[in-house]
Amino acid sequence: MKNLLVIIAILSLFFSCAKENKTKDPLYYSNDLENTIGWNDHASLTVGDDAHSGKVFSKTTAEFPYSYGFHRTLKDISEKRVKKAEFSAWVNTSTANSKGNLVLAIDTANNNIFWVGTDLKTLNVTPGKWFQVKGKATLPLNISKSADLKVYFWNTGKDAVLVDDFEITFKDL
Repeated sequence: MKNLLVIIAILSLFFSCAKENKTKDPLYYSNDLENTIGWNDHASLTVGDDAHSGKVFSKTTAEFPYSYGFHRTLKDISEKRVKKAEFSAWVNTSTANSKGNLVLAIDTANNNIFWVGTDLKTLNVTPGKWFQVKGKATLPLNISKSADLKVYFWNTGKDAVLVDDFEITFKDL
């Protein structure tokens, strides 16, 4: 009986930790912000009924312009060189004029060496409704594998923008 309880506990731990990667692709990452292990902490998370899924989301404002987001070194993403990335997040704006970008950035020693963003002003936005923002990037081949890759939302305006449910897929060479 004791062995059965130990096996059940181990299986429960294994399956509860396996939430981040919803597919068998090791180059796919997602986070509904209910589990933030391995993700950065630019902004405080908010708990409430306004989330796209679950109860947790990132609220960006003029005072806290950066959302929670993905942050890993390139060597930790893949042993092979990462060539392309597709990334998305669900966003909810407070006004039709809310400003911001879903960003993929690569930095070394606090210097930005690559940046691509999907600007909200290029999208058809309905305030108070969740919509998915998507981006794609072809990464330069000359970037060091020790560089940091980040995906996050950057609020460049005065209005609050809510962010939830990130997904990132990498393609290697």
